Amino acid sequence: MTAPVLLAGALTGAFLAYPTGPPILLTAAIAATAWHLLGGRTILLAALGLGLVTSALADRAWQGTADARQGTVSGVVRLVSDPRPMPGGGWRAEVRLDGHRYDAEFPPTTAATGVGDLLTGEGIMLTGDLDGDPWRWQRIRHVEGTLEVANVGATLPAGPLHRLANALRRTLVGGTAPLPPEQASLLTGLVLGDDRSQGDRTADDFRAAGLGHLLAVSGQNVALVVAAAGPLLRRLRFRTRLPATLLLLAFFALVTRFEPSVLRATVMAGGSAAIAARGREADGLRLLCLTVAALVLVDPLLVHRAAFQLSVVACAGILLGSAALADLLPGPRPVREAAAVTLAAQSAVAPLLLLLFGPVPVAALPANLLAAPVAGPLMVWGLTGGLLAGIVGSPLDGLLHVPSGLGLGWIGGMAAWAGRHPIGLLGGPLALGTSMLVAWAAICARRSARRTGHLALLMLGAVLLASALSAWTSSPGRGAAGGLRVLDAAGSVIVVDEFRSAERLLSDLRRTGVRAPSLLVFRAVVPPEVASALGERFPEADIWGPPGSVGATTPPPGTVIRTGGDGWQVDLLGGHIRVRRRPEP
Repeated sequence: MTAPVLLAGALTGAFLAYPTGPPILLTAAIAATAWHLLGGRTILLAALGLGLVTSALADRAWQGTADARQGTVSGVVRLVSDPRPMPGGGWRAEVRLDGHRYDAEFPPTTAATGVGDLLTGEGIMLTGDLDGDPWRWQRIRHVEGTLEVANVGATLPAGPLHRLANALRRTLVGGTAPLPPEQASLLTGLVLGDDRSQGDRTADDFRAAGLGHLLAVSGQNVALVVAAAGPLLRRLRFRTRLPATLLLLAFFALVTRFEPSVLRATVMAGGSAAIAARGREADGLRLLCLTVAALVLVDPLLVHRAAFQLSVVACAGILLGSAALADLLPGPRPVREAAAVTLAAQSAVAPLLLLLFGPVPVAALPANLLAAPVAGPLMVWGLTGGLLAGIVGSPLDGLLHVPSGLGLGWIGGMAAWAGRHPIGLLGGPLALGTSMLVAWAAICARRSARRTGHLALLMLGAVLLASALSAWTSSPGRGAAGGLRVLDAAGSVIVVDEFRSAERLLSDLRRTGVRAPSLLVFRAVVPPEVASALGERFPEADIWGPPGSVGATTPPPGTVIRTGGDGWQVDLLGGHIRVRRRPEP
């Protein structure tokens, strides 16, 4: 119980984020003395001290992003993240300027300077206007504001380590040239977590299938990298094997940009390698607790990152429940173990996904079961064969990526099917209920109550099947939801009153139950990326928008839409479209 108690202290302090001063130190000293006099355990005092430290560090980190700087700035910035395209054009990247981090926004006019081709660690000379009033989602990344770039000058090379990591990334990306653009973006997402070139429709497809985690680097990638390098590592002498393993893990974390889930996985893998080097076997749960506590000490704001939370919870679910569930499931052992890992991880993260992102797709469990046998080998081959393809070039790169195309076609096809045919969502009670059923089954398996465990799994299957059938047979119904208005019971005519992005719009349509609309009417101007995403998802649907819309038709004023027995009149008012019910004559 030592490691969980220390972890509880570290997490509590990081979430509280209170400055350590004389009052809290005095209170802690009195509490510690009283606890010691009453015969308390030393580990609780250690947890208290750890909590005070992480609390003070978290408060210091928060205060470090509160110094609002304003005005025009000029100088050399270093990229902390790879530039990502912004809706409407331009690029966005996290940069470091004079020791401070900012989110830099490069307008479309800077496209000719090649900003989009740069990678982390490389430098840019620029001038811009600084707004040092960060949002919370920026502060948890230690970002102190937004830098709106006005002019871009010369670029500077990265340091030696970043240059090596960037060369590997560019080689892998260059090797995907024989693949179709969509499959190439999926491969870079699976191997490197680089989803910058993925379309909005593809991203929503993977969310609909519950496969979004495959496009972000996770502990599975780290484990596969170590496994792929295993034959080489085993050839090294005992004294050099551990340093080589740690260097490999550190370099992979650099290549994948130190994502929170990668940090958790690499530190755990490094700890496991160090324990194995001493001839001992690592306790997975204890190692996880100590890993998370150590990472929170280094960066207390990690506790607020969704990726970190999901990675820790999924790993805990696997460690606690996968072995017991594998004993309950039927079939060959490799299949049972893979299914148990998926079931344990998905059920563990379901409550957190519900809290952070809303209802959980029913398709998540079957899609992950079907994708898991392909995703692992695909990641290994994408890293090894993909790197070789980037080195040898055409025409051998096409042959090397034949297996990649088959695997990507399987995973991408499942995601696309889930996006076009949503089979329901698990809301609050159902999502929590499914997690409880899986936990119940795991506990029963540990206590040798196999019949009860099988009953819990049967109940889980019944809940998922009932939810899917209910969603499949239901219709959207009329009404408004998520900035959308559904004008008929069949969900064939949709009015889009407001939207934030193409991906968000597709998600809102899916969650509303819209499957095959015939007409989408936008009140505001339709951006080209939105029209493109809708055209991919609903190729038979017509899109209407006000003048200035790209990929949409502007209806004549006074046009009448008849659907569901009602008439709706379309008017143009000040560059916007108004849709109102037409009064009966």
